Amino acid sequence: MDEMLIRAILKAMVMPPLGNILGVVFALLFLRRHPVLKTLLISFSLLTLLLLSVPMVSYTLGKQLERYPALDWQSIKVEDYQAIVVLGSGRYRAAPEYGGEDTAKPMGLVRLRYGAYLHRKTGLPLLVTGGAWLDDFVPEAEFMARVLEEEFLVKATWQEPRSRTTWENAKYSRELTDADGVQKILLVTHAWHMPRALYSFERAGFDVMAAPTQFKTSNPAGGLVGDYIPNVSSLQDSTWMLHELLGLLWYRMTAD
Repeated sequence: MDEMLIRAILKAMVMPPLGNILGVVFALLFLRRHPVLKTLLISFSLLTLLLLSVPMVSYTLGKQLERYPALDWQSIKVEDYQAIVVLGSGRYRAAPEYGGEDTAKPMGLVRLRYGAYLHRKTGLPLLVTGGAWLDDFVPEAEFMARVLEEEFLVKATWQEPRSRTTWENAKYSRELTDADGVQKILLVTHAWHMPRALYSFERAGFDVMAAPTQFKTSNPAGGLVGDYIPNVSSLQDSTWMLHELLGLLWYRMTAD
């Protein structure tokens, strides 16, 4: 079985909501003779699921990650940089409205739009990075470049088609641009993903200026009743935040 698939399955099993559901199932099936432990595990699983669905909780988690401010491109010396790197974020497979071709998911479109915006403002060339996963035939970088050219009228100078993780985004982007002497880059990804992305690209040898987009914590939370009422959107946000916090910890523990 593919290593990436195994990692994806294990990740799903520990992250909400599946991790919480498995906790309840485990308690019901295997802790029947230990009523106290069973009650504690069920209570913990359901309570954490509830808390992670609260907007204020997802906002608080987001504040731990969104520590890089929006880029003020007018205040930097653009001539010191050689490229804008835009990270992929998955694919919308076989999109029927686009003739059955793979294309970028909404998160990817946000990154591509901002990358195109920065390209127009700075004149710096673009690199898109993302490979194929499992039985995919088209690397993510290929349709990212196509979206840039056809919908944003911007051409990508480099396409990095091998990576399947943020760490590999950085590693293979470095290999791809090394011959062109690319050292200093503007790095485009979501604000909550920036710490892990920036860490990866700096470890790969790049000098990085963060260019985050779509902040989850740009507006203060806590002043409205709705900030404390659970909802599905906040559970999704909390899941992303936990994924990033754990991913960053893992990278730091396993980096060469």
